[in-house]
Amino acid sequence: MIAQIILSLGLSGCLFYVISLGRTLPVVRLGLLAVVLAGYVFIWFPQITNEFAALVGIGRGADLVMYLWILLSLFLILKLHIKLREQTETLTKLARHLTLLEGVKKGHSGDRKGR
Repeated sequence: MIAQIILSLGLSGCLFYVISLGRTLPVVRLGLLAVVLAGYVFIWFPQITNEFAALVGIGRGADLVMYLWILLSLFLILKLHIKLREQTETLTKLARHLTLLEGVKKGHSGDRKGR
């Protein structure tokens, strides 16, 4: 019972975060809301996870939850990696653009013959 309360408090923190997102990213928000609600069901009704695990051919509900957590974590890591690459590319383009602007401001034509 104590573990259920502690886990529920952690999920409640996640739920408040999902609610605080407001209207931004509706697909991500709905996905997070579904994960949090599924978490509440798995915590307070563990027999449901055992029954669902048996339906999909996994021995225990705890194993099913772990497998789902691994899949979700891998998806989120991939999403973060893609976002990081996009930001890196944007930053590189910005740095190039600023360098070219500084060169034009200082009167450099871009060729190095006079040096």
